[in-house]
Amino acid sequence: MSTPHGCTDDSDVIATFKEALKQRVGHERFQIWFSGVRFVLEAADAVAGTADPSRSIVAVAAGQFAADRLSNHYLAAMRGAAASACGASTTVRVHVEDRPTLQAELPFAEAGASDATDAGDATDAREPDETSRPASSVRQERRTAAKAAAASVVRKPRGTQSLQAILRDGTDSRKSPRPKRIATSRPTVSAAGAFAGGITSQATKAEVKPSTTETPHHASNTRSECSWENFVGGQCNELARTACKMAIESPGLASPLVLWGPPGSGKTHLLSAVAGKLRGLHRMRRVVYLSAEEFTNDFIKALNGNCLPAFRSRFRDADALLIDDIQFFVEKKATIRELHHTIEMLAEVGKPLVFAGTKSPNEINGLGGELSGRLASGLVCQVESLDTQTRTQLLARYAEERCLIPWPDATLQEIASVAGGDGRLLSGIVNLVALLQRMHGQMPSMDQIRQHGAHLLRSSGVPITLSAIERAVEKVFQLDSKSLQSGSQTKSITEPRMLAMYLAREMTSSAYSEIGGHFGGRSHSTAILANQRVRQWLDAGRSVGRGQAALSTDEAIRRIESMLKTG
Repeated sequence: MSTPHGCTDDSDVIATFKEALKQRVGHERFQIWFSGVRFVLEAADAVAGTADPSRSIVAVAAGQFAADRLSNHYLAAMRGAAASACGASTTVRVHVEDRPTLQAELPFAEAGASDATDAGDATDAREPDETSRPASSVRQERRTAAKAAAASVVRKPRGTQSLQAILRDGTDSRKSPRPKRIATSRPTVSAAGAFAGGITSQATKAEVKPSTTETPHHASNTRSECSWENFVGGQCNELARTACKMAIESPGLASPLVLWGPPGSGKTHLLSAVAGKLRGLHRMRRVVYLSAEEFTNDFIKALNGNCLPAFRSRFRDADALLIDDIQFFVEKKATIRELHHTIEMLAEVGKPLVFAGTKSPNEINGLGGELSGRLASGLVCQVESLDTQTRTQLLARYAEERCLIPWPDATLQEIASVAGGDGRLLSGIVNLVALLQRMHGQMPSMDQIRQHGAHLLRSSGVPITLSAIERAVEKVFQLDSKSLQSGSQTKSITEPRMLAMYLAREMTSSAYSEIGGHFGGRSHSTAILANQRVRQWLDAGRSVGRGQAALSTDEAIRRIESMLKTG
């Protein structure tokens, strides 16, 4: 049978099937429910005794609970992934792994018996009288039964192997066996696996990594979990999401595309999602996606190792280039010059270019005028900090994926209202609640969540002070330092000063008298009047400032808030 996407052996077929399944169920859900599942490709005649060349993918689950969940909730997704990856004639079956036989062969089965009992998917299939017999006698009987089963297996044609033999030996005879290593260190526990009730070893985690032919070596596990389908959209990221969708549908149309905003607003997720879509939809084989630090490190290694031509060939012959955290390039003149030439060459042939950073290119001091102008020549979109509605949706999704007990709507709303707009902070809160659920056996109350996670609920960004607001307003309106505290009455200074007083009242707990005193020793009535004036400007849609620095009141407030959140 000809395999899609150029797969020539069973391992390629299984890898392609896993990638298709991840896209259907989502990477995080795949990590939780399929990390302990092995997939085996069988010929149809090994199952049904026919000469039909079609194939069957067998999902080998660790226990009956896991097998029932796969059959009840994910069988349709597995069939769809098998059809897209291996052909429409491919069938899917779910099989329960013979756990006692495998455990009897392991030298640490007795020591890990209590751990196996704690695992949610494992079942104890011993006979009732086995507990009263010596362990050596039980192991000897199991070995004898395994040898008898091996002797009764019908010889298969070359290139095939029965599922029973694979389950018994733990290896596929079609491939050269690798020497087994006995782990001397503690097993690695993945966050998703731990909260789902299972401990995932390094060997199991290796099975769910994306194929190296589709994911560059720079991409981390976090990036691989960020797809377009599981991105939570909202008003805070609507502009950037639309721009990324345009870049996916028409690569190179608005290139380079720059996304900027505070940390945790979803920029890295969007970059990873765009990279995945460019590979999947447009079949781009050389999509280079990495961080600015990785680009810099590779450039330095190429210089030190006299490998600069190979470095340039790898980046300048790429089908698409996506770089995260461009603020890392500040004051790295040689790297900036190399990146600028790379961008120019790719832009000339219409290759898609996407970048992300905490500030817009023109606001990153030390990036260089040429590179800043080149990045700004495409499309620059702001990604704002997560608003309350988006935080609620993201919390609900994290809670559904990681928690055993559903969250009440009141808890979701309350945490979303007090937590900061950083998506990574929300992930940490959900992990904490999942741990408290395991500890108490029920959904914790808000008092319990505050008791153990007060530091997370209080973390809403950098501290906002009157001085921080003053510096941000002066930078947005291109004013000299301390000009807002001066006695100048020109409109280019008085209007930004009133806006600064308004923001100081809205974003700090300072009194009117304290605000007025900070901005040039003015009275509390001046601060009250400034607050009223800015509200009128917002209602009327008036602009603030003069000349090139003039901005609408809404836009000025958004820029100042973003600058305050990024420090």
